[in-house]
Amino acid sequence: MTSADHNTAIAPEAAGAQRRVRSIAPTAIAPLPDRIRAWLVHIFTMSGMAFAALATLALINQEIAWMWMWLGIALIVDGVDGFFARKYRVKEILPWFDGGILDIAIDYITWTFIPAIFMYTQLDMGPKPLAGILIVLVLTSSTLCYANENWKSVDYYFYGFPAAWNIVAVILYVLQTGPYANVFWVALFIALTIVPFYWTHPFRVKRFMAINLASIFVWIAATGALVAIFPQQPLWLLIVFVVSGGWFLMTGLVRTLAGPDRPTRRLRRKRTM
Repeated sequence: MTSADHNTAIAPEAAGAQRRVRSIAPTAIAPLPDRIRAWLVHIFTMSGMAFAALATLALINQEIAWMWMWLGIALIVDGVDGFFARKYRVKEILPWFDGGILDIAIDYITWTFIPAIFMYTQLDMGPKPLAGILIVLVLTSSTLCYANENWKSVDYYFYGFPAAWNIVAVILYVLQTGPYANVFWVALFIALTIVPFYWTHPFRVKRFMAINLASIFVWIAATGALVAIFPQQPLWLLIVFVVSGGWFLMTGLVRTLAGPDRPTRRLRRKRTM
């Protein structure tokens, strides 16, 4: 085979390889102040990993109140970082750095992995083999949520239980439930991962937004107080805890039964016209 023949033979392969390569370099570099703001937002998101590390160390050292404090801070960071990312057009300014993947990695650790280990080591989940099976199911079933590109509706509700095991774990902890209740609720929420029920995102859902925001901050405050004074359970504080948290179950039920809110319905009709 001549050199020319050889070049002709590999040309289609080279052309195919070139077509498969997608450049992640921006076509135009954003101004420095915009890039600095975008990186500050990413660093703010990354702080969730630091709080995850602190929560893990606290769990290892049996400092349960501190563990919940660090996870609570991580929860707040996770709740508001998206607002800053949209405000400062982070995806547009730094298109090569995927903040979504960063967010998912941190969420899996803080929302699922650490709480699962907490439940196994700190809650009475029955015989250890049963507890171990449940925790494995918690960790594996949660991947159905994190890997699902359709896990949020167009009006920002979660579709199926959103692997919020930090919420489940802290509820079981402060209510001091027994082994039968713990096994029942953990098994139920594992199953709810694939049940078509909507769950309210407290920071994104437009319907009842003012009440949603007030309820989540009241619930976080009540939860923090119950963790701080554990094992005490003042009745008035338990009522605040249950009512503010129960609000989100109710709004999720409303969304499941009534469908999307009216602005979203109008938007859908326009898209189909």
